[in-house]
Amino acid sequence: MPKVCRAMLADEDKLPRVGATGASLGVRLPLDENADIDCDESGQVVLNEKGMSVSPRWRDLPPHRIPKRLKGKSPGARGSDASFCYSYGKGPFQNCKFADGLQLIPDRPNHGVVAPLRLVKFQQYEEDLAATRPEWVIDEN
Repeated sequence: MPKVCRAMLADEDKLPRVGATGASLGVRLPLDENADIDCDESGQVVLNEKGMSVSPRWRDLPPHRIPKRLKGKSPGARGSDASFCYSYGKGPFQNCKFADGLQLIPDRPNHGVVAPLRLVKFQQYEEDLAATRPEWVIDEN
């Protein structure tokens, strides 16, 4: 399983909040102007290398996503302090299976997406992403 990082809001149990926002464990829906995925007329996620954005290290995240409290470790950090930098996995940041039903597709050295492995309804993709929740850990070192 590849190591990826993402800044997300935390629930009370300190695990990432599941949701359809850029600061949650999930993706923004096609009706959102900043949609992370496309769906076809039947509600299936289009396999076009779009998905939930991730980076290989939290320092590779966009500065507006890195919490301001980490400015000492990442000088441009200007994100909300309500978010935490999470990591998942330990392997190399390369195109491979990410978790059940999911794959990592790197598109640049410091960015990739977690996308469905096969054609699935949007709800299944959401469930597959949410199923990874217990494995995410806060990683701000």
